[in-house]
Amino acid sequence: MDHLLLEGLDPAHTKIAYIPSTEDKERKYFNLKAEYYRDYGVREMMFFDLYGEFDSAKINELLQCDIIHLSAGNPMELRQALKRRNMDGHLQVYFEQGGIFAGVSAGAVQFGKSTKLFQLYAGDANETQEALQFVDFEFLPHYNRWNDAFKKQVWDYARTTGTTVYAGNDGDGLIVEDGDIRFIGDITAISGE
Repeated sequence: MDHLLLEGLDPAHTKIAYIPSTEDKERKYFNLKAEYYRDYGVREMMFFDLYGEFDSAKINELLQCDIIHLSAGNPMELRQALKRRNMDGHLQVYFEQGGIFAGVSAGAVQFGKSTKLFQLYAGDANETQEALQFVDFEFLPHYNRWNDAFKKQVWDYARTTGTTVYAGNDGDGLIVEDGDIRFIGDITAISGE
């Protein structure tokens, strides 16, 4: 998928912004991801913190990056951090102007309609959190790790709400470009229709 992500870009002149899903003061996760992208030839990375080192003056620099990468972690924590820093509108503008996003696990969840699936899993179905809504479906990562009881809840949720859920095993994913969806790996389509 990363080859496809960088397709048409010159990695040596590509700048990727990394948004962590949680506090990363020592840059442990950022450095791992920067090293990962260096293997593809990307040399310029930006750390954009939503937590203790948040700096709203860096938003313009963020929006000038070629790719914005939302990291793995807790999808609810990342959703709350994005909202707390009023980032949804900025990311929406970037998206509408053709910006490229990459999301891993919790990061990928942010592009869908809501975080309802993770609220179901946590037993906290009272307060639905809308996500960025770049696409008209929800993404469920790590499908191979979920137990059968939770998978049944996901199927029931899709059926009762009319929501389409795409579930991917570890290493699987989706590429959405100009409204077209391309499956990478063994994606399970759970349709509420």
